[in-house]
Amino acid sequence: MNKATLTRIGGVAAAIVLTATMTACSGGQSVADACKVANTEMNKATSSISSDVNSAMQKATAGEKVDFAGLFAPVLEGLDAADKKITNESVKKPLEAFSAEYKNFVTVFDGFEMPDLKNLDATDPATMDKLTEAQNKMKDVSTKVQDASTKLMDQAKKLQDVCAKG
Repeated sequence: MNKATLTRIGGVAAAIVLTATMTACSGGQSVADACKVANTEMNKATSSISSDVNSAMQKATAGEKVDFAGLFAPVLEGLDAADKKITNESVKKPLEAFSAEYKNFVTVFDGFEMPDLKNLDATDPATMDKLTEAQNKMKDVSTKVQDASTKLMDQAKKLQDVCAKG
């Protein structure tokens, strides 16, 4: 190679290094870094969800009032925390779509209450009416949860696809 070609290659290499350095200084975030942030925040937020749901179900069957929608507050907080830390638009858009769908999922549980089965009087018609009403509400919630879960999984797949491509 002649000297002019080496000089041009050196100049291009210097420009690439400078651009990469400037991107790093300006807070540019790679897809991999953004996905790592999202993953870390979600792992923190969901670390206790399984045990929280189990505990809530035990409380509900024991006749205690449970805020089912409130069970998902840590996940919503984790999504918000991830959104604030992610600047990469390729990851931010599907994360925001996932977050919006997750919020829709949580609203299914707004106002949902399990009936007090512990002190159920099967001979009382009013109690049995309440039980039938609760069963219908549970059926409705179950249908909505299934629909919301499908939409949520679709958004999760889109986010995973972006992160897998890196």
